[in-house]
Amino acid sequence: MSVWFVTPAFARFELTAICLEQRQQVIEALARVGVEAHQVVIADDENLDVARGLGMHTIEQDNIFLSRKFNDGEEYAGRHGAEWIVPIGSDSFVDPAYFLPLPYPRMTRTSGMYAPVQLDRLAELKVGQVGAGPHMFHRSLMAPVGFRPLPETLNKNCDHNTIRGFKRPIRLEWRDVHPLQYIGFRYRPLITGYDGMWRKWGVVERTDPWERLAAVYPPDLVERARLLMERQAEVAA
Repeated sequence: MSVWFVTPAFARFELTAICLEQRQQVIEALARVGVEAHQVVIADDENLDVARGLGMHTIEQDNIFLSRKFNDGEEYAGRHGAEWIVPIGSDSFVDPAYFLPLPYPRMTRTSGMYAPVQLDRLAELKVGQVGAGPHMFHRSLMAPVGFRPLPETLNKNCDHNTIRGFKRPIRLEWRDVHPLQYIGFRYRPLITGYDGMWRKWGVVERTDPWERLAAVYPPDLVERARLLMERQAEVAA
């Protein structure tokens, strides 16, 4: 059994480092219960050095099209024997409990629960349709499209277009562990902003994100993220 995380990255080096360190802890947590997990990072900048420093797989690819970077990573994972492929951003934390137990091969795991984080607020979202993910795609779904389900020239909406790329219906397995199981730091540059997410999917908004996050995720990583976002806010002011 193997799970491969596929992460395009661009700039935001400090944030990527924090999130990849949390991802490494997810990999270690899965290993403790017998699930082999790997991370591949696709980038053309210092994020490759960050990933290599953590012992992760890397692909050097220019930053022109996000979808091509996802395709490159997913194909790499598939060619290296991935059973489950998980596209996930470089600005995210995820609770390892979300991945366990592994889904049945005929299912694609997703979740409606996602929480974008800003310096002074956190929104708990409930995302409909195909969910917020992170999606877990079995290799039997990926292999017929050569592990490259996306059009090559997209820079947004990659989640939904991945699902369309399979060209056959998929069966979703919803996995809702807790509202903070999958979080994303809204740290520039952004594809989708906090306010737009809150207006569309918001359920509850909190004004004390850091204490809540530290109850779920490693407090040292949470504090580093807080300080980073605080510095960004000072620069923006």
